[in-house]
Amino acid sequence: MPEVFYPNCTFPGDDAGIVATPDMRGTLDILWSCLAVVILCTWVVLHENVPAEGDTKSQDWKQRLFLDLYLAVQKICSFGWALFAPELFTGKAMMGLYFAHHVRDIMQKAMNKDQSAKEVDWTLQHAFLANMGGYSIEFDEDSAPASVNRSQIRSARQKMQEGGQRSVISCYTAPLSSPVSPAMTPGQIEAQPEKRPDVQGSTVTAIPSVDDKLRAKLIKLFNQHEGNKWFIFPLPAVVQGRWKEDPTNLGLIESAIKSTVASNLDAHTPHSYFQNLIVLRGNIWVVDGMQLAYARSIGIITAIPPVTDDEIMDRSKGDWVTKALAIIQVAWLWIQLIVRTTQQLTATQLEIMTAAFATCSVFTYALYLPKPKDVKTRIRIRAARYPTVEEMKTLGRKGPSSVWFQRIHLQLGNDNIHHREGKHSALVMITLCGFIAMVFAAVHFACWHSHFPTWGEQLGWRIACGILLVAPVPICGLMLWDHDLESKRMEESARTQPGALLKRMSLALEGVYVLARLFMMVEAGRSLYYQPKESFVATWGFIPHV
Repeated sequence: MPEVFYPNCTFPGDDAGIVATPDMRGTLDILWSCLAVVILCTWVVLHENVPAEGDTKSQDWKQRLFLDLYLAVQKICSFGWALFAPELFTGKAMMGLYFAHHVRDIMQKAMNKDQSAKEVDWTLQHAFLANMGGYSIEFDEDSAPASVNRSQIRSARQKMQEGGQRSVISCYTAPLSSPVSPAMTPGQIEAQPEKRPDVQGSTVTAIPSVDDKLRAKLIKLFNQHEGNKWFIFPLPAVVQGRWKEDPTNLGLIESAIKSTVASNLDAHTPHSYFQNLIVLRGNIWVVDGMQLAYARSIGIITAIPPVTDDEIMDRSKGDWVTKALAIIQVAWLWIQLIVRTTQQLTATQLEIMTAAFATCSVFTYALYLPKPKDVKTRIRIRAARYPTVEEMKTLGRKGPSSVWFQRIHLQLGNDNIHHREGKHSALVMITLCGFIAMVFAAVHFACWHSHFPTWGEQLGWRIACGILLVAPVPICGLMLWDHDLESKRMEESARTQPGALLKRMSLALEGVYVLARLFMMVEAGRSLYYQPKESFVATWGFIPHV
């Protein structure tokens, strides 16, 4: 147990007007200052997507409490991720700004061509709000039908009424056939290996096509879809609010799945494409900027409501006082580290690690300056008509991808990556995050010669620094390789695909990376109690700080 030292300072006389700050600092002074920087910076950079609106008019206090807890848990999870991996948030912010520029440009170009509707010029604030899920498209009885097979929609309505709102193809068992394949169930088609036809005999061996396998996989995903759930928890009515399944959209999704071909997916995986389709099964669509622009261009919606950028930022809960405090605290930390370096005074491992967090946070904050923060309600747009089957497939292709969690129909996930047709957004995101992770790791090398309780802990810190610097290269390489193979897996003849091995290898490396990060976090706190006396010499304590 470390010995506690109590400093004994001489008190000033009664005639002293100004008392200077003591030229020393305590262990808790270092700890609280670092925690203040980390917590303030992390909270300021959290710009989450618009959450589920829910039923805010519910009179049951238990339901209202559940809704508040649901929203709070989401924010706490994001806060935890930002604390543990700030470099991921910086990479996501870079991609977010890029796609905000892209959405703004295509939307403004479309508005310039069609000036019949009274719409305002789009800015980055509009584009960010759209990519946050800040616009919703709502269908009602007055929404006109598109040119679709009406018998399929009537069948969908009948099945929903008979099954108590059950999905149209949730119990799909009918055989799926193609011009060259016999009648098979979706599972049999997906498992069927590719074989070259035997043209020597009188009969040609039936071969399931790539598109047959893709459709079988999509139907299998639909059969496994558990409906209105968040992770493993059913979503109660208070969270779903006004949302309900729409039989017309459900019928369109059924037709889209049955007619999807590989070219419909673009850069999406089958799972990502399916998620983008299934979230459109309701009477309320929460879409991103690309989907919103497409819906406007084909007439599903006639115009975007004329909301100005000032009105959008008025919805933002960004607090300039909190932001100013965070900036002052970060500036004080960096000034202190620079001064300590010039005076050859020791800086603790915790301060160096905090500086790395602060660096990522400052870059993230700068990228998010035009983005509204903590918007709770959406701008509602009434749908003029339903989409066609082909339009539904295009909406699935233009939608975002989820990195970690399954998309739900009530909101865009905070882990979503937006797509630009013909561009592999995930590849750019992976590369960016890998580069930023290496920069983040490089800051920790400043503690290479710092004082540690034991030689073994110093060696462990150096090894962990090397892991943080080097591990992003193979991790990102495996992820890029796996992403490249994803589009080719439907064509592979082997039952065991290389992607499964790549995922296991990437997961193992990520586990090593996480362990190295955890070791450094624990060691930074432990080493604080074994610092040399030079660490407690105060510098520039007169600057306002926490």
